[in-house]
Amino acid sequence: MRFRTALLVPLVCLLALVLAGAAVAQPTIYRGTDQFRTLAGNGTRISFAANPIPAGFFCANSPPFTGDVDLAGRPLTTSPPGVLGDADTVVERLTDGVFSGGVATIDLVVRAIGLRGVDAITVECPGEGPTRWFVEACLCGKQPKTTIQARLECDQCGSFSGQLALNICLNFTRADTGAKAGPLPQHIAFDVEKTPWCYRPGPGDNVVRMAYGVDDNCDCENDATLCLGPNSNFFPGRGCATDGLDCWTQFASLTHCHKNFTNPDQHPHCVNPVCGRKGT
Repeated sequence: MRFRTALLVPLVCLLALVLAGAAVAQPTIYRGTDQFRTLAGNGTRISFAANPIPAGFFCANSPPFTGDVDLAGRPLTTSPPGVLGDADTVVERLTDGVFSGGVATIDLVVRAIGLRGVDAITVECPGEGPTRWFVEACLCGKQPKTTIQARLECDQCGSFSGQLALNICLNFTRADTGAKAGPLPQHIAFDVEKTPWCYRPGPGDNVVRMAYGVDDNCDCENDATLCLGPNSNFFPGRGCATDGLDCWTQFASLTHCHKNFTNPDQHPHCVNPVCGRKGT
């Protein structure tokens, strides 16, 4: 009887240690896709101060362009239509994120973007005066693979850091004549620093649950050769402090409402640059 009791104690202790280890294990982040919106004024800017657009690019004898181009998103064309909501960027996580030492390293690549200039740029064309050009940016060529490092900082959420690199082409359209200039290849990289994420989506978040096609070259066609998978268990944009909050609560300070001019007795129209529109 004593022998059994002595043997039972270390077995119970061992079982407790195993269960404790299982309780703190960090679940794997499974490979999948993520969708993002690029808002005007968020710092998405390409500067040509150090590497100007060459003379004569826009029109005969036009000077080198040394200004900045500020970019904002336009919704991507998809099949089925609207499956990504207002997203303008798709990133594919190529590998599972398995935590080791509190960090999960994940390979990723940008699969599609749809960006356009916030404002037209002005270029002097000799003999014509100032001309205005609209800018559009899309992926072009082979895209580089980069990595992020994800950390879990509370029960269901954490942050990730790394770099998002992509090869794009800028295309320019003259406002008054429709003349085209480009494509102009550019390599850009965005540093990602402590961006929040959660294992689960928040209330009202758009969740992609099916495979879909997406326009990856800004021809406004669904490219059948590019078929992407659904979200997995990784949802950027939310963190420990905002887990469980819907978009309109999370970004309440950005909401602007105006009277419903068509039906003044109905609820006003509300617009939020992150969440979109609603009639509440």
